[in-house]
Amino acid sequence: MKIIVQAFTGGFHSANDPAGHKHEIDKLVSICEKAHADSVLIGWNVSWPYDGLVREMKQRSVKVFLWLPVFSEYGEDAVAALDFLGVRHENARTAADDDFSFACPGDGANIRLASLYYDKYFNRHGFDGIFLDKIRFSSYGNGFHSAMGCFCDACRDFYEREGVDMDIFAEMMAKPQKDFLIPDALHGLDYTFINPLMDSLFRARAKMITASTRKVADVFHDRGLSVGLDVFAPPFAYLVGQDIRALSDFATFIKPMMYNVTDAPAGVPYELRHMKAELMKNGCDIGGRLEKLWGTESLTLEDCFTRQLCLLKETNCDIYPGVEVNKVDFCATSDEYVMKTLSSIKDSGLAGAVLSWNVLAECVCLAFSYKTAYDKSRKSGINPAQPKRSECYEYSNDR
Repeated sequence: MKIIVQAFTGGFHSANDPAGHKHEIDKLVSICEKAHADSVLIGWNVSWPYDGLVREMKQRSVKVFLWLPVFSEYGEDAVAALDFLGVRHENARTAADDDFSFACPGDGANIRLASLYYDKYFNRHGFDGIFLDKIRFSSYGNGFHSAMGCFCDACRDFYEREGVDMDIFAEMMAKPQKDFLIPDALHGLDYTFINPLMDSLFRARAKMITASTRKVADVFHDRGLSVGLDVFAPPFAYLVGQDIRALSDFATFIKPMMYNVTDAPAGVPYELRHMKAELMKNGCDIGGRLEKLWGTESLTLEDCFTRQLCLLKETNCDIYPGVEVNKVDFCATSDEYVMKTLSSIKDSGLAGAVLSWNVLAECVCLAFSYKTAYDKSRKSGINPAQPKRSECYEYSNDR
């Protein structure tokens, strides 16, 4: 089983201390050596000395991927997404200098932004590949209207061509009751809806994200770079336009953010809570529908986690689920949680795991032994969704 580590250097133009760069490179080298890491995903501050890290990692046969957002983070350089009332999507920021406002994913200028920024700021560093993040529409964490997608004139035209009657859609969205937004069935990693218009809309959304992401990926593939993709956990991916199987057709690997203890954007508890709350406020009581479709009492339980891993094996590229190692107020991770989750991923037969989302942070759960984790979790039956504090172990990955 391979291990990838992920490190966040800050937003594109956020301030950082050059005096600390040498220490950060040394820290990453140390973590990669202890974890026997295969690759590093790092980005996306423009002034961080990536070339120094690349040199160090090449000596150790560790690949370095530039972590680069696609449909978010570009501010006024991007063409904003509009909701179905014609209002620009809200600009939601987190304390981690991460921007979760989304641009229109169908706009040609937006599709070119990632490669333009790469050429302007990152091309000289010698990366082995690109890790594309934020390849989606807004989620319910951005509010109900934003979660429906982009409805600029170009996107409306696209939906019409895909069989979505926008006049009927407007009538439906004006109704006080919107139970038609509840998924009816789970087919592989995608949902279907009883209402044919909604079914067509969600298929069209996924088709747009797939096509636009492929265009971005093709630019980097043509330059000889590998391309990884960041996606939501399977229960939410399709709801933000991510058809994981279709995306896997052109990706080197995919990292589903299976963050079961993260109460922040992309975390399963966060996304589920906001989805239920936003739908309820807008005339749709989804209740425990997703849990029922996934055959579980909770989307964070081990049975659901295991089912997701099984379905992810049916894709066409390597899958590296993301495991949160950052211990902060909104992420109740622990050494034992990380160990058990890695054990479950190893048992699944998937390619490996990504230690997410920033191993450079001060408080991370990295002091563990994978072999010890595997043995202890077998005996204790620890649920990866129910982390407990444990003693620390020296890390040694027995791949």
